[in-house]
Amino acid sequence: MNNSMLDKLLTANTRLISELSSEHYQHRYRYLLFDRLGVVSELSSIFDETLLETMPADRLAIIKRPTLLHDLSVCPLIVCIAKPNESLNEELLSAAVIQIKNEYLTKKQYVCGFITSALPPEQLADALLESYSRAGKALNKPFLTFYEPFTLDLIRHSYIEPDSHLGLLLPAETSYSFIDTDCDVYTFHSKAFQNDWDFTLRFTNQLLHYNQLNQFELYQIAVTLTDLYEEYDRPQPQKLLSQIINYFYDHKGTKLKNPNDRRVYVLFCIIYGQLTQNEKLTAIINDVIDNEEMQGELGLLLSQEKQALSSLKNNSK
Repeated sequence: MNNSMLDKLLTANTRLISELSSEHYQHRYRYLLFDRLGVVSELSSIFDETLLETMPADRLAIIKRPTLLHDLSVCPLIVCIAKPNESLNEELLSAAVIQIKNEYLTKKQYVCGFITSALPPEQLADALLESYSRAGKALNKPFLTFYEPFTLDLIRHSYIEPDSHLGLLLPAETSYSFIDTDCDVYTFHSKAFQNDWDFTLRFTNQLLHYNQLNQFELYQIAVTLTDLYEEYDRPQPQKLLSQIINYFYDHKGTKLKNPNDRRVYVLFCIIYGQLTQNEKLTAIINDVIDNEEMQGELGLLLSQEKQALSSLKNNSK
């Protein structure tokens, strides 16, 4: 993680402390949400076994994920860091943000969300479990793990106005914050719905289904780009996930049937600029699309066109 992203996390930490300590949320419980399929150091103050041993039982609740009922020790854990009208435990909150620095865009992140709710721990755990099941059913899945940060960010990018849809996932009088792919804090608030049909109608759309179907590929592209920018110590582009999705589903992206070609197309577009703005690069892409024997070779073919790529990058600045 480069210095610019570290600075953003420090800003995120300050913002979360300010928001969760604000008068607006003082009457609510405030929580951390951990995915215990992730990994955290035993020395960390947010290590789950330490929390279970040191914190009062009425501040902890397990979200009993159906597929993990055989081992509750790996089910998601919510931790109350402030009861209504109580001062925030800033130490635990900051430890959670520090953990995000260590696990940014790993496959399973331990720290998931920062929650305010009128519900006490056990009731919130039950309500979130119901939400996970309802959202999964709407997408023809047994369960939707929207608490995973990348999954949630991908859901968010499935809407033109995400604030009107994400809140459907939350019980009443609840807000949810998470650190997104750009290392910024994103917060949304509960939205009421009439019944499961109303929920499905308002929560699902075609892009959401596509993003869920292609989540692994989109995630791999995000990880590759992050690694590249970190390796060369360059700032990561703003709205990275939005850019990935735009190129992945644009006219040429959807025509590239080979997964490696489609991945290369997105990577090169983000690094150099929209490839189809250059006639020579566009011709190469069309050749790969039209000729089966060339499929899987887009990365090699594009990398040989250094002059065209350099010209495109300079024009994109």
